[in-house]
Amino acid sequence: MAVTGIGNNYNHVYEKAYTYKKNDAGNEIQTREATASRTSSEKNTAKSAASDYYSYIAKKYDCVRNGSVVISSAYLKECAYNADKAKELEESLAFYKESRQSGYENAKANARAIGARLTNYSESWSIDNKGNVTMQTSTTVVSDTKGWRELKEEQEERLKKKKEQEEQLEKLKEKRENKKREDLYY
Repeated sequence: MAVTGIGNNYNHVYEKAYTYKKNDAGNEIQTREATASRTSSEKNTAKSAASDYYSYIAKKYDCVRNGSVVISSAYLKECAYNADKAKELEESLAFYKESRQSGYENAKANARAIGARLTNYSESWSIDNKGNVTMQTSTTVVSDTKGWRELKEEQEERLKKKKEQEEQLEKLKEKRENKKREDLYY
């Protein structure tokens, strides 16, 4: 933005001021680019550290390698730089196998209790950016001989009989206690 026609002295002043501003803007742009480059470099380093850490835990834990446990990338980055968070994550991953086995055994027992059989069981975990674990399970239960209504009725009948037996035991205990009290008084 050079102004001409006002005079030589002023013309040069405007030109110099414009040149100076232009150079300041150029320096500012260079500074921003350098900062962006550093930030981008830091982000790449964080991504690389998270990627390296993920590779490490995928080799160490089958549940990560086979996709049964999904971990937030933000949490992986945090674990890559924080030993306490990494320890917490690895303790959770080490517990996965035990948790899955326990869940499987419970699902199998529940299926047996209603007279059916467990044909499929799956469990998956999702770990969010704060390290919270969300677990999802899926079971497939099959009854070869009866329908669900019949199985439910049988289970209710078994529970009713069990309750009646408990009530009879209670009555028997009460009779014995009453008889003991009577024997003590006479």
